[in-house]
Amino acid sequence: MKIKHLLLALALPVAAFFGSCGGDSKDPKPSISLNSGAQYVSGDISVMSDSLLSFSISATSGSGNLSGISANYSINGAASKTFFDSSVSGNAVNCIVKTRLAGSVDDVVVFNFTAKDANGQSSTKSIKISVIPPTAPLLGFQTQSVYNANNTGFDVAYDLNKGVGLQKNASATTKDLMDMTTSAMPQFSKIWGSDNQGKFVKVTGNDFTNANTTTYLYNLWKANSATATAQTDVLAVGDVYLVKTGQDLPFNLYIVKVTKIQDLPAIGNHNDYVEFSYKKIDN
Repeated sequence: MKIKHLLLALALPVAAFFGSCGGDSKDPKPSISLNSGAQYVSGDISVMSDSLLSFSISATSGSGNLSGISANYSINGAASKTFFDSSVSGNAVNCIVKTRLAGSVDDVVVFNFTAKDANGQSSTKSIKISVIPPTAPLLGFQTQSVYNANNTGFDVAYDLNKGVGLQKNASATTKDLMDMTTSAMPQFSKIWGSDNQGKFVKVTGNDFTNANTTTYLYNLWKANSATATAQTDVLAVGDVYLVKTGQDLPFNLYIVKVTKIQDLPAIGNHNDYVEFSYKKIDN
């Protein structure tokens, strides 16, 4: 019994210490806000990576004086990175903070701005910034082809980034388009998949005609990505697919149009192919 009482006595000061770290819970918290203006970011927006962001911060203490203002960001929920941390004094502070937007296309970057009081209380203002691609022209390629995967001499896959055909033993990470015919299939499947976790969305012929910039492809993907699949349907001439490659690239969207299909009826003749045109970022 004496031992039990001794442990309890030792635990009580520790609990009291941790309870005092945040100040009295009855103390009013400071307030913090982001001022709007043509040159300032004050709410959720979408901008290009590496854009210069300017924030106008206003903070007011809940009681006593402010002790500090800090700012950090987190990309897609990863560990936060602090880019501003300053001691301050007075019960009201205004400051301007600038930083470059990190991240890649489609990343969501959460910015957190925190004001602390001398009494240990704090408040945080958070906003979300979506990373979008820069607007760049698209470059067109014509008369490209992917052969039946059972063919041993021709290209049975394609690297949309480099604009080159690939044979069966090429690196999986570069196979954006890959014929899905298996050795057990006597006939040409006319289905594309990828070997790098790429995605396919069927769109329209008008989309192929109108796609002239990266912004068009990005907006097309955002509008249709919910229906993306790991493989195409059975392909037909005139089909158009928006392709999101699994390659690690700054911009990873392409639009592809099927222009010709050679489907040979003779079993064992694997000289079948799908011919296509496509558009990619002009880099």
